[in-house]
Amino acid sequence: MSHPIRYSILSGLAGLLLLLSGCSISQTAPVQGQSIVTLPPELLETSGLLCLEQDFISFNDSGGKPVLYRFDRSGLIRAQLQLSVRNSDWEAITSDGKFLYLADTGNNAGRKHRLFIYKVPLDWSDLSQPYRPERLEVLLPPDEKRQPYQHDLDFEAMVYQQGALWLISKSWQSQIPARYKISPDVKQQYLGDALPFANPGFLVTDAIFDHNQQQWWLVGYPDPRTAIWAHLSNAGFQSQIARYDHQLQLLQTKTLPTKGQVEGVCIDQDNQIWISEEGSKQNPALLMKTGLSSH
Repeated sequence: MSHPIRYSILSGLAGLLLLLSGCSISQTAPVQGQSIVTLPPELLETSGLLCLEQDFISFNDSGGKPVLYRFDRSGLIRAQLQLSVRNSDWEAITSDGKFLYLADTGNNAGRKHRLFIYKVPLDWSDLSQPYRPERLEVLLPPDEKRQPYQHDLDFEAMVYQQGALWLISKSWQSQIPARYKISPDVKQQYLGDALPFANPGFLVTDAIFDHNQQQWWLVGYPDPRTAIWAHLSNAGFQSQIARYDHQLQLLQTKTLPTKGQVEGVCIDQDNQIWISEEGSKQNPALLMKTGLSSH
């Protein structure tokens, strides 16, 4: 996320490079099969994405209002749901078809000892606002001295699949993302064991599971600490997408047609893959149809 860091030379460099997302970066023009839509100012720091029929649901990350936004393909906000919880660092959203699961799981600095997942009805029509959601608490391993940007327990992706929630690590330290199984019915639980993905070569900021093809899709960008020239040369975040089989083996990696900070991914009812991109003071947040299909 784009926040100043003052912990060490290494983490300070990471924070500086992440702040470059606020610099003016030209956007790649769409090609065949792609489309780009400017999101409204309310979603400037969009941090996760869910495809829902012809609409989308998103929200802002740490420090933003505790509000879910439903909007259409033109970027027009159609509905809002305010929650009566704090937005510590909202990062991902998924659904089981009846409920939404909202992951307050960002942990770049490594200070958190527990993470929260909020369970919200998919139908907002009869909900009073601010709505108090059911809360799932995930306890992180104790007695670990985690350093900012030098640990693996930061999570910006979460997927519902086969009756379970899967948190997927950004993995600053090992650079190898892993998924962790979470029960959507247990109020308090420990993180459990890591199941690693094959290394995609980037830090994971969101994920989706394609139930038809039984495949995983992960998006993210190279570690700014090692991709310094990309930022200094105005090449941007060089966001990428990776496709995996159900055994977490890497099938394909592609560079996405944008220089911005991609934070969300979802697959619509026509099997088209969409991404969302965080904005800055100079650039608006974007919704992009990638031209990629899950088929």
